[in-house]
Amino acid sequence: MESANSDLSYKDVLRNRGYLVLDSLGSGSFSEVKLACLLQNESKKFAVKIVNRAVAREDFLQHFLPRELKLWPTLNHQNIIKCIETFEENRLIYLVLEYANNGNMLNHLIRFGPLSNNRRKAVMRQLCSAIAYLHAQNISHRDLKLENLLLDHYFNIKITDFSFSKLNPMQELSHTYCGSKSYAAPEILLGEPYETVKVDVWALGVILYIMSTGKMPFDTRKDRSKIVEDHRKLNLPWSRWIDLSNDCKDLICYLLTFDYSVRPSMPDVLENKWLRSDTDHV
Repeated sequence: MESANSDLSYKDVLRNRGYLVLDSLGSGSFSEVKLACLLQNESKKFAVKIVNRAVAREDFLQHFLPRELKLWPTLNHQNIIKCIETFEENRLIYLVLEYANNGNMLNHLIRFGPLSNNRRKAVMRQLCSAIAYLHAQNISHRDLKLENLLLDHYFNIKITDFSFSKLNPMQELSHTYCGSKSYAAPEILLGEPYETVKVDVWALGVILYIMSTGKMPFDTRKDRSKIVEDHRKLNLPWSRWIDLSNDCKDLICYLLTFDYSVRPSMPDVLENKWLRSDTDHV
């Protein structure tokens, strides 16, 4: 990736800012993520997201990117990736981010399988704490999925990617289709106005189910109307996982409440018996 209309490459731009590019971590349709360290301290590593204005979609540039650049640097929670600084040079936008060196939860589950009960509960406590923090500031993430849950050196959860995040102090209903089909709440699939915080709660239910079973709760190969009908029925196959406690199952079903008007808020979720208890009953 070269800086547009300039002889300076992104490596030169970052070096001028005091960063040395070490490797590539991944790429999207109009962005790349690089691993970098401080020139004066190679042990201090960062992930640098580089967005190319020249190839990005106009709706992304007009609506989603400005929100990410505005909101992410203001966030300060131990389970949210910190945005250290942002800057732009020659139509490339740089986000210097905290580096989580153990990859994402999706790859972790693919490699090691479903989480043990204690590990799953610890992860959910961290995740719910971070989402409750966001919601208390009237911010919704709107793209919670396993790929956006990073793991640091100690395998603590770190939420990343605030491209679809929204500041919504008046709690107005949104009409924007956001996130992944696999994690999308029924009201989003139906194209109906939705409460932004409640779609985060639904996604937490999908995430907890996958971490518990290693499977997706719904077959998203179906068309939307059939997926929504599965959402409504919520006939999840529990019998294969005999070590999954009733309390954990109850929380999954609670999070996957079809009607968003009665779906729990994050304060409700934090009071859940399974999350708060140190023991489980199968």
